[in-house]
Amino acid sequence: MVVRAALLPVTLLLCLALAGSAGAGRTADGFYELKNKKGDFSIKVTNWGATLVSVLVPDCKGGPRGFNKVIWTVKEYVHDGDSPYITFYYRSFDGEQGFPGYLDVYVTYQLSDPYDLSIHMNATATSKATPVNLVNHAYWNLAGHGSGDVLEHELQMFASRYTPVDGYMIPTGQVAPVAGTKYDFLPPTPVGANMEIVPGGGGGYDINFAVDGQQNAMRPVARVQDPDSGRALELWANQPGVQLYTANWLSNDKGKGGKVYGQYGALCLETQAYPDAVNHPDFPSSIVRPGEVYKHDMVFKFSH
Repeated sequence: MVVRAALLPVTLLLCLALAGSAGAGRTADGFYELKNKKGDFSIKVTNWGATLVSVLVPDCKGGPRGFNKVIWTVKEYVHDGDSPYITFYYRSFDGEQGFPGYLDVYVTYQLSDPYDLSIHMNATATSKATPVNLVNHAYWNLAGHGSGDVLEHELQMFASRYTPVDGYMIPTGQVAPVAGTKYDFLPPTPVGANMEIVPGGGGGYDINFAVDGQQNAMRPVARVQDPDSGRALELWANQPGVQLYTANWLSNDKGKGGKVYGQYGALCLETQAYPDAVNHPDFPSSIVRPGEVYKHDMVFKFSH
């Protein structure tokens, strides 16, 4: 998979797993909270990797040095009000991680009514053409902190096609229909209904779906619901693809409050360009040329 660098926040709903080291000689790292007027919807973020740390929503019953391992500059911060937000900035230097050209990157997290979390990623290439594919890698478990696996979560994907991979998990260049495969989540389906279970690591899902609808336009990507709590998450975005990952290699990772996160303990929905697009001319291009602006917008709509 070829990307400029990925935003890799590691988040479980109502909990946190954050790793990485920060470079020296930059703005000190800190934590920032955004909270809605009612006080029942909030997030915490840090400029350490422009990372989403935690999300609190109402309870209806009560690699190499990536962008996640650098300290970002806080450009704007409005912590409350109708639409609290925070904007981070980072300048990637020419040759960083082997990628050409300087890249000015902005990431904004924003809350809005009733319980919407928006993430806006903008990147401008200033000197050379370069591939850009910024990804939010949040892990979600809508049953809450320390609640076990997500195999019973009901998942609906607004994607009738996917990009098959070879034995090394590299896309083959095909875009195939999901019909008749284990990747068919067009109707709401429990996550674990058709997936391979491999105790100890592996199995599960780690695949890119081709999102239906007009490219570069905001459109529904996926909907997830926990049947027990009733909590639901609906994801909208403007990217051509979305990676479904079911925490196949999560293994007894320690989290908040002494909780331990196990295999299939969360899922990720990473809106993105098609992986390895630079090597497949039929895929939508991920190249940003000097003066062009890469825009990646997503909205997580929570309900219960």
